Amino acid sequence: MSWFKLSSRDVAFVAVFAALSAIICKIVPGIPIVGVSDSRIQFDAAVAPIYGLVIGPYLGFLAGFMGGIIVAGSWLSVLTSFCTGISALMAGLLTQKNYRSSGHSIRGWLVATVVLSLLILGWYATPIGQEASLYPILHFLGIAIILVFRGWISTSFEKGAEKKEKSGVSKPNYVFSGILIAVLGFVISKSYFVEIWKSFPYVSILLYFLSVIMILYGLFGGRTFVVAVFVACYCGIIADHMLGSIIYREMFSLSPEVFMSVLPIAAVERFVFTTIATLIGVALVLTIRAAGFFPRRLQQEPKDK
Repeated sequence: MSWFKLSSRDVAFVAVFAALSAIICKIVPGIPIVGVSDSRIQFDAAVAPIYGLVIGPYLGFLAGFMGGIIVAGSWLSVLTSFCTGISALMAGLLTQKNYRSSGHSIRGWLVATVVLSLLILGWYATPIGQEASLYPILHFLGIAIILVFRGWISTSFEKGAEKKEKSGVSKPNYVFSGILIAVLGFVISKSYFVEIWKSFPYVSILLYFLSVIMILYGLFGGRTFVVAVFVACYCGIIADHMLGSIIYREMFSLSPEVFMSVLPIAAVERFVFTTIATLIGVALVLTIRAAGFFPRRLQQEPKDK
């Protein structure tokens, strides 16, 4: 399989990104996890999808996993090292036209859909997951986005990475509207609104997602490259989130009520991570490409129909 043929540049990027993950885990304080004492969500979750964007799904997975293993101090942290790996894998698959194995080829977005679907099935595999049946709402949204965009994601990513796309124009009205929508989402998630209608927190999740899209569109104009990076990063980050949720569910036997109570908080957290990953990812890919050091071999194939 050709993807095993590594260049010195590939090895260097894997080492750099693994070291970056380890440094972030050591230096940047994590986010406390509700219901689990002395456990935190490490901030490297916000940058893991970038590894897949830059060096592809397989090497990206390796870099994310190795970064976690370097600083792992327990079996829990060893297991959660797979979370950053799966995030990079998803982002890399979505921005790669084809997944090749043993002489066979399949669209990258199809493989990504299977990976995310298996994670969701893993959530429903136990009674706790079945009781918290609405918990994967962020992840079903990810599958829906993949099925809507499909091969457009990789096509737009390659077009932008090759600098064939004209720069967008900032649109302040979209940024302002996005901020207002985010504020609205925050307000309706408050307890006094939940007393009126219990589904308000889930509506707020959709509003947060819409606000992030509008803010990014407002900042970068109509650049489809940015949208492709955003979608890839979002799907990577929620894959990380689902795998992490399954690991914590099995290790700590958390109740369905705990998972559902933190879902609105998790939504905000993941959208913030996605925004950070998108901003850094867009800048890094374009910078590396302009310098002539972009390690991925972008494929020249017809656009998906």
